[in-house]
Order: sequence, then structure tokens, then C-alpha cells
Amino acid sequence: MISKYMATARMAMQGKTGGGVLYMFPDMIMKVVYLIPVMFIWKSLVKSGYEADMTVSQLLSYTYVNTLLADMMIVNTCLSAWDYDTRSMEMFTRPLPIFGQVISRTIGEWLPMLLLFSAPMFLAAPLLKIRILPNTLWVIPSLALSVSLGFAFEFLFYCVTVRLRNVSWLTYVIRSAVTSFFSGTVIPFKILPFGMDRWIRFQPFGSLGGAFLSLYVGSAEASEIIPVQLFWNVVIWIAAAVWFEKSRERMVSFGG
Repeated sequence: MISKYMATARMAMQGKTGGGVLYMFPDMIMKVVYLIPVMFIWKSLVKSGYEADMTVSQLLSYTYVNTLLADMMIVNTCLSAWDYDTRSMEMFTRPLPIFGQVISRTIGEWLPMLLLFSAPMFLAAPLLKIRILPNTLWVIPSLALSVSLGFAFEFLFYCVTVRLRNVSWLTYVIRSAVTSFFSGTVIPFKILPFGMDRWIRFQPFGSLGGAFLSLYVGSAEASEIIPVQLFWNVVIWIAAAVWFEKSRERMVSFGG
């Protein structure tokens, strides 16, 4: 069974690079275009006298690592293409569990960008005077929990798409906006005003990439992050599994 999932991941990786490496350059350029101005914003913010609970070094590392691991910070799979792309529907015709197919396929699609962009940028970080090494080894289980929760949310939002049927693009856009802000990947919770970080990190989206990044740069403790991530993984995965089974029947009944 494992070999079948590995074969799925390998085919997904090959499909991602089927047009050649140059085909991936626009995505790489867009990541850099996002990274540079945000890093300047953090420097300017601190120099202006804004009292943040994070140092300039932490803010730069936070944004830099988020850019390198963007695909893992907020998981997006082929299920998001429901209703206008047949990739998700094809999985129901194959002799493998849907969950396993989606996860292995998505990981395979991550690998080219990780190897061709993230790895070189990781090695180049010291030249840019960015602290790239994690503050604690707890980032390893935290990243695993973050990615796991990301997949759980993906299946949950897929169920929403099935229920709404013809508004998959609207669902995707709303989901992207909500998760980008409430996950803390774009704006670290620590620099939010009015003490918002005291409660916003406990909501389910707060256990995605923002939790991992906070541990990575040392702006949060493992005792604050890991238990919350574990809790939301259990809750969201149970909800996703139960709702997914009900949504499958609804999808077939509508001729999906």
C-alpha cells in the first residue's frame, strides 16, 4: 500500500515538472516579489518606534521561512478545484482511499518547489543576514501537526463545496482569505494590537502555519503550541471524516 502512495506522489511530482523547470520560474519570482517588500515593512515598522513583542530578526525569519514553506503553511489540494476541474472526481474511480490519494498527491506536488526554490533559499539565508535555524526541535512535531491540520481543513472545506455545489470558486476565495489572516502566516499574532494574540491563537486556524512559525523563531513556547495543535487535529479530523462520508453520498445523489 505504501508503495502505491509513493508512486502517486512520484507521478504528481513528475506532472508538476512536466513542462520543464522554467515553467516553475513565475511561481518562484512571485514568492520573491512577496518576500522583499514584506521584509522592508518589518524593518521600517520597528525603526518607526512601534513596540512589537518580536525583534526584527524574528520578524524577518518568520516571513522568510513562511515563504520557503508556503505550500505547507496553508495546505491546498486538488479538492479545491472541485466543479471546474476533474482532478478531484478522478480519485473516486481509483482503487485507493481518497484521503491517502489526496495527501500523497499533494506532497508529491510540493517536492519540486521545495528542492528547486526552498532548499537554495535556505542555504542563501546567512548571506542575507537572516537567522534560518529553528529556535527549538519542537518545530518538527509542530510542522507535522500543522500540515495534518491543513489537510483536515481541506477535506472539511471540500464538504462545504459539495454542499454548495456551484460556488466552489467563491468557497475557495473566502477560505483563502480567512485562513491567511487567522492562521497567522501573513501577520504574526504577536504583533497584533489590543492583545488579540492572547485569544486568536487558540482558534483552530491558529494551529496552522502561524503556530509552527512562532515556535521556529522563538516567539512562543512549545507548551503553549503543541497541546492546542493536538486538540484541534483531533476535533477537525473527526469532523472532516464524518462530514466527508455524508458528503460523498450527497455528491453521488446529485450526479457527481
